[in-house]
Amino acid sequence: MNTVPYAPTLSNMTLRYATCHGEPGYALRSDDHRVFFVDHDAGLTQLTDADLPHLVLLGNVNTAERQHLLDTVAGGCAHIACSRTMQVA
Repeated sequence: MNTVPYAPTLSNMTLRYATCHGEPGYALRSDDHRVFFVDHDAGLTQLTDADLPHLVLLGNVNTAERQHLLDTVAGGCAHIACSRTMQVA
């Protein structure tokens, strides 16, 4: 488990459908209370205090779509599985 990087879990984050500056996407609040906006291309942008008035939160994102979005932001399932270093005992 030492080679697996930290990945946020579904239990320690908030993820909602949102718009920011009129663009649809997702709002993500991490366990350390930073707020990010994920656009339709899975581009992750950390929001500043100046951006927050332009953020409109909508409904909750379901569990399956949350996991899919987290995988996409991390580079996709195939990328994650294929980029891990192999350890042979």
